[in-house]
Amino acid sequence: MPAKNWKLIVKPESADPAVNLAMEEWAIRHLNPDYSYLFFYVNRPAVILGRNQNVLQEVNLRACWENDIPILRRISGGGAVVHDEGNLNFAFVTQHTLQNFNRYRQFLEPIVQLLRKLGLPVEIDSHNNLLFMGKKFSGNAQFTSRGRLLSHGTLLFNSNLKRLNTLLNPNRNYRLRSNATRSMHSNVTNLHLYMKLRLSLNRLREMIIDAFFGGHADVLSLSETQWDEICALADRKYRSYQWNIARSPKSRIDAHIAAPAGGEFSFHYYFEDGYFRNFEISDSRLRFLGELLDGKPLLPETFEKISEHINAIDDAFLQKKARNVLHFLI
Repeated sequence: MPAKNWKLIVKPESADPAVNLAMEEWAIRHLNPDYSYLFFYVNRPAVILGRNQNVLQEVNLRACWENDIPILRRISGGGAVVHDEGNLNFAFVTQHTLQNFNRYRQFLEPIVQLLRKLGLPVEIDSHNNLLFMGKKFSGNAQFTSRGRLLSHGTLLFNSNLKRLNTLLNPNRNYRLRSNATRSMHSNVTNLHLYMKLRLSLNRLREMIIDAFFGGHADVLSLSETQWDEICALADRKYRSYQWNIARSPKSRIDAHIAAPAGGEFSFHYYFEDGYFRNFEISDSRLRFLGELLDGKPLLPETFEKISEHINAIDDAFLQKKARNVLHFLI
């Protein structure tokens, strides 16, 4: 893709996922539409949901909470991803036309050609992923607004794949029904494992810039005022429970649990607008859990309070059953 009328955005360095997601939205809504733009960022560890995904369906909440990994939601669709310091993120902002919407090759081809020159026979699959030897190292998504297009993606360079697989392995103990977008799980890999030329992530970014702009990038530096607007959007939206969690589509959860002394019992509840609703359980002695859960948000504090209540139960058998339910909830 020719780099005519394209600018490389230079922004303050930030590994804050809320700020960098805000940067993408701000860019598509506020930058001069007479030009197209490319920028890069690297985030500290975070789970990033697609716009229409359900957090309960996609994320290992216990692992996120125990390791202080934030969960955020981006403006584009597609599946959940994990960002960290070994993952390079790129974003193209350009005019929205019938020729470029849902067509990723024009954006990805310079990256593909560069990696092939580096000895990696990568390819673009039918789902707009970049693959090496059948394994995914880049996922991509798009978003349109007011005649503008954001096409962005990831490059797994030296990411913590063990952590990635843990964070994207949600609770499978229950049945969840929702019209949310489901992630398509793939075998993933890191690019650095196969490179004969040992590169840093920053050097790879520089090489992508040279490949795209032909060695002569037209640079746009953000002003202090523009950066303040981006940070304000991050605080207002991308750090908010309402956007990141409560926007999950309504879901119903059903579970059947084996009782400690044999047999089983069941429960179900709804998760809607970020809150638990209508918790019902077949064991009448455990109905207090519904009183503790109904109307509460999906936050670690909610479950800490329930756990404290369970710990205060004198009946060891009932306490064990209640703990089983708590384990199945998240």
